[in-house]
Amino acid sequence: NDIEAACKIGKRAADAGLKLLADFHYSDFWADPGKQKAPKAWANYSVSQKADAIYDFTLDTLNKIGATGAEIAMVQVGNETTTGMCGILLSDYDWSDEGWSALASLFNAGSRAVRAYSRDTLVALHFTNPEKTSNMTYLAKMLSQTKVDYDVFATSYYPYWHGTLSNLTSVLTSVAQTYGKKVM
Repeated sequence: NDIEAACKIGKRAADAGLKLLADFHYSDFWADPGKQKAPKAWANYSVSQKADAIYDFTLDTLNKIGATGAEIAMVQVGNETTTGMCGILLSDYDWSDEGWSALASLFNAGSRAVRAYSRDTLVALHFTNPEKTSNMTYLAKMLSQTKVDYDVFATSYYPYWHGTLSNLTSVLTSVAQTYGKKVM
C-alpha cells in the first residue's frame, strides 16, 4: 500500500474500534529474505542517509495514519529482515560487525521514529525461519549486542516450511526469556 491507502485502512480500523499494526517494508515492492531492495529514490544513499530517510518516512507516515483517528498499537520496522533491510544486506558484509552496525542503525532509525510518534506504540522486528533455532538465537543476540531498540521479536511461521509448533514455542520462549522481549 501507499500512504493514501494506509490512511484509508487506518480510518476503517478506527471506525471499527480496531488497533492497527503498521508494517514498513522500506522498499518499492514486497520485501522478504530474498528481496531487501531500497526504494529507488534511496538506492544510492549511504547508510546514514538511509537511516535519516527511514526516520523521516516512518514518522511522517505514522502521523498521517494517526491523523485518521487510527490507534497504531504496533509498528513493524522492516519485513522478514533476516538477511538485511533497505538494501543493506548482511551477506555483503560477510555477516560482520560492520554489517550489523549498519543494519542496527536502520532498525534504530525506524524505532526512534516510532518512539517520537508515541511511546505507547510497540516496535516489532520481523524475521523468518524459526525452524533454524541457531539462526533465531543468533539474530536476537546480535540485536542485543548492537543495542537495537525494539519490543517484539517476531517471526513468520508457515508449518509446511518452518517446523513444529513445539520448536517455534521453544525458540520464541528462549528469545523472550533471554532478552526480555515480547515475541510473536
